Amino acid sequence: MAEEKNPTSSGEGGKAPQQKLRLKVRPIEENQPRVRKKVVTAVPAPKPGVEAAAAVEERRVGAGRIVRDVGSSLLQSMRNWDRKVWFTIGAVVAGLVIYGGWVEWRKTVVRVRVDLDEIRLGDRPEVLVLYDFSERLAGLRRDYGRRLAPIRPQIRELERTLALAKADAAGTQEKVRMVESVVQEETTKAKGVYEDYRTSVSRLWLEEAGTLDLEFDAERKKFLGEVEVRAREVGLFYHPEEDEDLQQPEIAANEYRLALYRAPPSIKMPDQFGWIEKKLSEWHKFEKDWNARYKGLSTKAKQLRSPASTSLEDKSQRVGIQAKELQKFRGDAAVIQNEINGYEERLKELRAKEAEAKGPFEEDVGAIPDAFLCQRVPLSADVAEIYVTGKVAEASPNTLRVVIRGKRAGKIAWVILPFEPVPHKRIEKIVKDTDFRPVDDWLDE
Repeated sequence: MAEEKNPTSSGEGGKAPQQKLRLKVRPIEENQPRVRKKVVTAVPAPKPGVEAAAAVEERRVGAGRIVRDVGSSLLQSMRNWDRKVWFTIGAVVAGLVIYGGWVEWRKTVVRVRVDLDEIRLGDRPEVLVLYDFSERLAGLRRDYGRRLAPIRPQIRELERTLALAKADAAGTQEKVRMVESVVQEETTKAKGVYEDYRTSVSRLWLEEAGTLDLEFDAERKKFLGEVEVRAREVGLFYHPEEDEDLQQPEIAANEYRLALYRAPPSIKMPDQFGWIEKKLSEWHKFEKDWNARYKGLSTKAKQLRSPASTSLEDKSQRVGIQAKELQKFRGDAAVIQNEINGYEERLKELRAKEAEAKGPFEEDVGAIPDAFLCQRVPLSADVAEIYVTGKVAEASPNTLRVVIRGKRAGKIAWVILPFEPVPHKRIEKIVKDTDFRPVDDWLDE
């Protein structure tokens, strides 16, 4: 477009200025890409509710948005950095890493690891680095030693006396046991002798006497059978007794004689009477011999009884002697036990006085860590690392102690280790159950 402009002429003062025409030339740039015009549409108003809250939250300026904007701008600016800047940053980071590794490698560390079964360390186990407290502990030991001085000798003497009394009781009990064993053995032997005697006598009467009884019954039945057969052959009116107890040779012979008196005339009476008398005589002879043999069994039984009775008397005498000794030893054991009970009661009283005298000792010892504390290090996974820095490094050599507190069977026990770090090295100390000592034992040193 042309602009008309008439500047005021110096010759014509009163006239209106005339405008001159000027042309604006706009350069044309070739090979420029065509740019599509961006159509901006109006953003609809957010609907009330969740979308409105989200839109408000998106436009809200807070710490998160500020950090995000700062980070994005920083990343945008870092993209434009020169390669030399990146090289310088990498060199600085590498130097810091190397320096940190060197410092970590040069640290002085004492690593304490616990491996415990009986000791309980509580809910918050820790390792304490304390200044040397030996003088304080020695002072406590002296103070409590003065209190326990009158009681300790009495306890020691009573403990020795009680040990001797228990040894005497054990010896007496052993004597009682030995005598009881001898009495039991003699009683068992006496019972064995008696059982052997009974077995022998029983065998005698059951076997040999039984054989004689069987032989007697066999001969009796043979006699009765022969008489009955003879009476039947002769034709006598003979009726043997039906009762088994009455079936005896003498009764059968009488029955046979009575039958002869009722015999027919054809029977020769003298021959028949002679036969029955002969049979009865043979039976009496057998019976006499049988009685003699039976009496021999009685004599044999008496012979068996004689050594048995002698042995039983001997055993009974021994048992009586041992029983008297046993009664004496049991009386001695009862007396010794009464003495032991008295000693134990007295010792119990002295122990109660000792406990009362040294009662506050554990509390006084428990106050030592707070007074001499240098550093607390928690035990994590049974391991605690003590770095020699700060107050630990400033302490004088051989003036620090490593202390771990615990309990064994309900009694307080400590482990005290010397703190001996090696410069620029990591050393490890392993603590076990045997390293812990009850606090009460310190009074006996």
